[in-house]
Amino acid sequence: MKRREFIKRAGVFSLLIFNGARFAFISARKSIIRPPGSVTEDDFNYKCIRCSKCMLVCPAKCLKPVTIEQGIAEWGSPQIIPRQAGCIMCMNCSKVCPSAAIVKVKDSAVKIGTAMIDKSRCLVWGQSKDCLVCMEYCPFGAIYVDSKNRPVVNEDLCMGCGLCEQSCPVEGKSAINVSNRGEKRYSLREKKLKG
Repeated sequence: MKRREFIKRAGVFSLLIFNGARFAFISARKSIIRPPGSVTEDDFNYKCIRCSKCMLVCPAKCLKPVTIEQGIAEWGSPQIIPRQAGCIMCMNCSKVCPSAAIVKVKDSAVKIGTAMIDKSRCLVWGQSKDCLVCMEYCPFGAIYVDSKNRPVVNEDLCMGCGLCEQSCPVEGKSAINVSNRGEKRYSLREKKLKG
């Protein structure tokens, strides 16, 4: 192989690896569930000083640091992993945040994500067994049963707390999963204009 050919192939290979890594970071970033009252993602990553105060005061112990695999800009900032622990929406995190990455908001304005039932894994939907644990643990009444006594999520009522996912008795990956889809985030610029 000639030198010019080698350099050309190495350049193309490097570009493919860089774009693949960039895509992986962007995909991971989109899946991060932030604490209630978090400002928009770019503002959050700029404002959050990674002090861990929010993680320390969380009574549910649902806040965990973002790993480097999820994104360099996000690394060390707080996230919620619902399967490990759901959020009880106490808003302690906003009370201790020294940098305004997490702001105080009214309870009615909180939405950190939305739950969705994986019907193939759900004991009721997939195996016709009796189980309504997700409905029992939902503090917002967002999970109800349909005419065949199967759980259904009302996305308008769901706040994304993740208590349903945490409590799901299915082994391994839960049959009900929370994502940050539908989250409400707060813009620092809007807050300044209103304040």
